[in-house]
Amino acid sequence: MISGLIWFLFAGVSVGSAVVVATSKNVVHCGFGLLFTLLGVCAMYAFLGADFLMATQVIVYVGGILVLVLFAVMMTHRIESNRLRDELVQPVAALGAAALVFGLSMLMITRTAWDEKVPGEALPTTSSFGRAFLTDYLFPFEFASVLLLVAMMGAALITREKKEEEDQ
Repeated sequence: MISGLIWFLFAGVSVGSAVVVATSKNVVHCGFGLLFTLLGVCAMYAFLGADFLMATQVIVYVGGILVLVLFAVMMTHRIESNRLRDELVQPVAALGAAALVFGLSMLMITRTAWDEKVPGEALPTTSSFGRAFLTDYLFPFEFASVLLLVAMMGAALITREKKEEEDQ
């Protein structure tokens, strides 16, 4: 009972901060709203027993993409037109898309047979993924690591060269 309430609390935090992301005109507020949305989804994964999805959510989205977005916002100079458009078409289209997604979700929820039992007990999956990454898929895993490192070094080099040109 309590765990269900906590899950709904995290769901509320996720939805509320997603609303902040969608409605805020300040880019920094949008970034922090995205942070709380992603952490709320991570907590919901933890409560559902999806440990691999939880770890992936933290490492990839919170640790990688969100930090990249926040650094990109902080490193760029203040742009005069950082306000989002205030046209009527965009909010109406967003409301229509949200209503469509909500309707399809409700249709799926109401037509699914939820009383079926899942065979067996849910077991953690991270140990089997880790074992596979470090045995059968070691070369592709390490190749992706080196590729990302080279891309990061290239991005730092490009940024440094542009800075030196601006100083001259």
